[in-house]
Amino acid sequence: MSVRAVDASGRIDAIRPGPDSGPWRIAMKPWCPLSRPCRLPRAARVLVVTALLVALAASPGRAWQPDPTAPDAALETFHDHFSAVVYPYARHTPKPLGTLGFDVWAEAAGEQGQADKVDPALDGSLQGGLLGVYRVGARKGLPGGVDVGLSYGKVIDSDLKLVSGEVSWALLEGGLAEPALGIRLTGSRTTGGSDYRLEQYGAEVALSKGFAVLTPYVGAGVSWSQSTFRRPADDFTFDSTRGFLYGGVIVNLLVPKITLEVEQGETLQGAIRIAVGL
Repeated sequence: MSVRAVDASGRIDAIRPGPDSGPWRIAMKPWCPLSRPCRLPRAARVLVVTALLVALAASPGRAWQPDPTAPDAALETFHDHFSAVVYPYARHTPKPLGTLGFDVWAEAAGEQGQADKVDPALDGSLQGGLLGVYRVGARKGLPGGVDVGLSYGKVIDSDLKLVSGEVSWALLEGGLAEPALGIRLTGSRTTGGSDYRLEQYGAEVALSKGFAVLTPYVGAGVSWSQSTFRRPADDFTFDSTRGFLYGGVIVNLLVPKITLEVEQGETLQGAIRIAVGL
């Protein structure tokens, strides 16, 4: 029994009993039919623009910056925490986007409660004990299970900004009975700080399996990071190599995809991402 029907704008077409999904079944029309060029729904476009503006403008100003005159041990501790927080973790599954696929996203990540370890290396102090970063970015699918991505980030309450890039390759693309498995390479560096520079590279392997609207995933990797603190006499440079683990879940709400991730960096840290795409 049909209850109601609407036009071809992508809304609910009909609600009627059906044995394939319980007593009720909702028949949906696609928002992007092949007969006309694909465009994101208006709600999705508004979501993307809002998320980008919030991510770029949420930090009101500079509350701290690295202090190159701090003791070497304090600068090394800052490096360990900062490089872990700003590393460009995947926050997506290894399943490839496909040749026509793309992803646009905004995210926030950070660690809390480590100000007593980080503040001795700063001119200023962490606000609320939070060391974090906002990022916006995009990924594009290429043939052969390859995806590429770029992102731009701003460190919360600091002048420091980040430019990052990634390349991922799916070893297994995943399916109904098969998980997705892939490798990922990253590169990142800071801009905007006159007395500090971070350069960073990483390699990861990740595994995921989709279940209805939830897609859990896990990953592990290694990163190399180098911090340079500019001093009047000579620069202080410190580099480190560390392994890391991460895991998360993606809630697939069709238009927005929400990622919640936990990462084992220098300490346990968390992240949230909102993404739209195909």
